[in-house]
Amino acid sequence: MKILYVAAEISPFAKITNTADLMRFLPASLQDKGFEIRILLPKYGSINDRRNRLHEVIRLAGIEVEVGDQVESMKIKVASIPNAKLQVYFLDNDTYFKRKGLFHDAKTNEPFADNAERLVFYNKGVLETVKRLGWKPDVIHCHDWASGLIPMLVKTLYKDESNFDGTKVVYNLHTPANHGVFDDDIFTFMKMGEDFDKESIKTDGKVDPIRAGLKYADFVVTGNDMRDEIETQYADLNVKYEKIQGSPSDVSAKFADYYNRLKEE
Repeated sequence: MKILYVAAEISPFAKITNTADLMRFLPASLQDKGFEIRILLPKYGSINDRRNRLHEVIRLAGIEVEVGDQVESMKIKVASIPNAKLQVYFLDNDTYFKRKGLFHDAKTNEPFADNAERLVFYNKGVLETVKRLGWKPDVIHCHDWASGLIPMLVKTLYKDESNFDGTKVVYNLHTPANHGVFDDDIFTFMKMGEDFDKESIKTDGKVDPIRAGLKYADFVVTGNDMRDEIETQYADLNVKYEKIQGSPSDVSAKFADYYNRLKEE
């Protein structure tokens, strides 16, 4: 079974929340159980190529991503998770990810002014990379706010792509932390059509990636650090969710069972 992991953090390369530590363990443990795993992460400027032994995947060079009227190209680099046989693919682009901070300026702790563009580039870049790989995931497993656009993109702009035909999208909230709500210009960056219901993914008048993920995912899962923080959104969107919580080893066993159950749904 082929599982694509989409997360903006994974230890030891980049950490925003405790999700990074789970992402270090969970995909590798599932690969050991026989699942075929791919992970795609932004290549932040804070990730040192030499120290982390990153190298470019030449056959994936020159992938282009449309962000509004601009076309940005990227390199794909790869490195192994220390002490694991699992590789992480890094989306490398100087315009959006060369800076040292992840989504906030390290000096001011303010969010970067172009985070909407950066998020669109990352989420669309993941799907464009999968297309170039010629790899068809059975499940796309999206984690937390920074991957929230993926379910929506798969069901709208990428709905006719053969790579995602029959793919099931899981949106997994480990923490209610939300590092980005955006103005309507994010729709221009995504190049969403005029017929798209913009209001459906807004919270308090702002475009909310978490709401987008909840609305468009096929399945929703909550993790250890989730309590009742977004119950109102669950109720508003009529979302049914499953709790998969516990120690890393417990979560690994539960997700192995969960993925196998998805085959039948």
